[in-house]
Amino acid sequence: MKSQPDPESFLPLGNLSFRVLLALSEHPAHGYKIGKEVEARSEGRFSPTTGTLYQVLRRLTGEGLIEPSPAPDESTDSRRQYFRLTTLGREVARSEAHRLNDLVLEAQAKRIFGRA
Repeated sequence: MKSQPDPESFLPLGNLSFRVLLALSEHPAHGYKIGKEVEARSEGRFSPTTGTLYQVLRRLTGEGLIEPSPAPDESTDSRRQYFRLTTLGREVARSEAHRLNDLVLEAQAKRIFGRA
């Protein structure tokens, strides 16, 4: 049986990669919806181009962090490619969130950020 890679070996994640994993954390989605969620959650500060987004989706699929997913229902446009997080992808996203949290805590302790 093939062992799963260490989630820490994928860190640090790029901004768009992490945002894509977050966008897929609750349910499968197609590329356009992922891009719109990334844009909405960043309040418009981060708006990936279609080419950049699909390049990241291909890379994350190749790394085993996301995988193709069936469409949620039959009425969905069959041309849309849906994606979902893999177990590894969820663990990598969790590890990246912990890494970022640790950095924020360090910045607070150094009085660079927040109320510390």
